[in-house]
Amino acid sequence: MLLHQINKNFGVKIFKNPNSLNYNLFNFFLRKNIVNDNEKLLNSYHNLGYLKPDVDSRELANFLSQKIQDPNAKKIENRGNKYSSLYVIDKEMRAKIKDHLNNKFKDIVDALKRYYGSGIAITNIQIRRNHGIEDTSYYSKKERTKQFEYYNMYFHCDYNTMNFFKLFISLQDISVDHGPLTFYSIEDTKKFVSKSNYRDRNFYDDLSLENEIKNCGKSGDSLILNTPQCIHRAGIPKFGNHRDVLFINFVAIPEKIGDLFHFEKDDENDIWGLDILSKRFSKPKNFRETLNLYRSFKKGSLDVR
Repeated sequence: MLLHQINKNFGVKIFKNPNSLNYNLFNFFLRKNIVNDNEKLLNSYHNLGYLKPDVDSRELANFLSQKIQDPNAKKIENRGNKYSSLYVIDKEMRAKIKDHLNNKFKDIVDALKRYYGSGIAITNIQIRRNHGIEDTSYYSKKERTKQFEYYNMYFHCDYNTMNFFKLFISLQDISVDHGPLTFYSIEDTKKFVSKSNYRDRNFYDDLSLENEIKNCGKSGDSLILNTPQCIHRAGIPKFGNHRDVLFINFVAIPEKIGDLFHFEKDDENDIWGLDILSKRFSKPKNFRETLNLYRSFKKGSLDVR
């Protein structure tokens, strides 16, 4: 229990990042010894922790938006609540998404392969709608409980190693009134942790620093975010508004992978519903597994550079 508490809390104390100590150590050495920081297309991703790709996803966004606005659009049961919904992604939607990611994002994916020196695979895809909340006064408190966190509304870093990252594609025009994703760069995450007296996602001063980034923009805009290293939260839409977003989870894996959807053949329900694969490849259970994951990247099985 003591070791668990040290691992949980000392990431904040030593690295000023609200991830576990072993994951922060993994990320530090992966960035120092493994990743290719000369990959120009990913300069912003490496230095800041995020990248806004120059990819036009408006056609896909419009198509998906129309699909989920259909009165007959199905929602995934037991995966939402009164303020947030996950939509069933049917075969037609899946085909459109796969084609778009395989073609429009090919250059970026190839750059990510060179950056990590590994294969890149998609582990989960979701379409989520978050709704506004009438009374938001609770969320300005210093101490809060998980009970009232309906859609990752508290500042946090994803408890994964940094070979896990996310792509967000907006399915509508998003302003501050639509509760945009809000985040800080890798370095500004450290400043936020210090100035907010951050202990964990349930305990910190609710404040906004000068360099806070709100992911506002047009339908079809996209963002790649290093969620294990950039502190972030879902914004709360103004009451009466909502935010629709396509979420894609990726992992870098130091082995040969056929394509982005390499694991779909094993269990398509995991890619398009549950999310077991992300844990399998970026959530080692202890220090030994974390070290083994690092060694697998150190050894490498792909010559992608």
